[in-house]
Amino acid sequence: MKRHKPILGVLEGFYGRPWSASSRLLMAEWLPAIGIDAYLYAPKADAYLRKAWQSPWPLPERAHLAAVAQRCGRNSLSFHVGLSPFELYRDYNRSARESLKAKVGEIIDLGVSGLAVLFDDMPGDLDSLGSRQAEICGDVQHWVADKAVALRVCPTYYSDDPILDQIFGPRPDGYLKSLHDELDGAYEVFWTGPAVCSESISPLSLEVVSSECAGKIAIWDNYPVNDSRARSPHVYVEALSGRSPEIGGLIGSHWCNAMNQPALSLPALASLPTLYGQQSTRFAEVCAAAGLSEHLVQACVTLATQGLDQINPAKRAGLESLAEVDSVAALELRDWLSGGYEFDPDCLTC
Repeated sequence: MKRHKPILGVLEGFYGRPWSASSRLLMAEWLPAIGIDAYLYAPKADAYLRKAWQSPWPLPERAHLAAVAQRCGRNSLSFHVGLSPFELYRDYNRSARESLKAKVGEIIDLGVSGLAVLFDDMPGDLDSLGSRQAEICGDVQHWVADKAVALRVCPTYYSDDPILDQIFGPRPDGYLKSLHDELDGAYEVFWTGPAVCSESISPLSLEVVSSECAGKIAIWDNYPVNDSRARSPHVYVEALSGRSPEIGGLIGSHWCNAMNQPALSLPALASLPTLYGQQSTRFAEVCAAAGLSEHLVQACVTLATQGLDQINPAKRAGLESLAEVDSVAALELRDWLSGGYEFDPDCLTC
């Protein structure tokens, strides 16, 4: 199998509190320095991309996103936006179509390099689900045809994991292949692997979906994300594991879904380029800028298995001491220790 490096991206695609404006701008500097090619802005808490998608962003929020796009451009980091037009496929009438066209135009005006249409975490109890979603995606493709914009779609069933069928209804027969075929290869299709939060992703595990989608796969890797009920009490700083670099021959892009704590996500995110044989020469520089001392990172390693409520007093005291430093990473750790992250019950998986 031919090995190559796919496009490497980072997702701000989690539930709960999104990154702060200042952290987002900093990540636009740090991500390319560690070997990341692209950043996809799609936090579930941005209502103007999800349940209130028909409303325009307030001017300050739109100005901020335009500034992020500009910062990314200056650093050769492509900026993408993910739109989740909530249950639009249930009644895609003329009015809804015009609203969608206006929203797509608003996103394009930010100066994006890519647009993702996200149908994840929505009910799928329609026999014609694939065709209706393909119609929406086809319109989006037509509206941006004269723009240099990469297109991706997240299907309602984005993994073989049966939990999706349990929560959102049984998937229609042939759903994924039908959706891809009607898109005529214009979109990469997001896929999380064998599970929503996959412990491993191998070429064998991707053979069927790669065949159904003619190799137009974008891995949505739910690591190191910590937004679910099971994962929100944890912090993940260790490198990706269980991912074979050989999957690069079957996919077009590989995206890691970051934690709610952006700076603390950096050690894990930096392992994505390493997976494909790309070593960053600026990782130490980024760690210093973010306040990710070796002691702080090592102290956080056990938080992958020890939840916030399981830390003994001595361990907590050590973490609190490290969190007293004036840095972005220390502030995130301090906030996490104080219970600053609240689980969003809209997150139903993992």
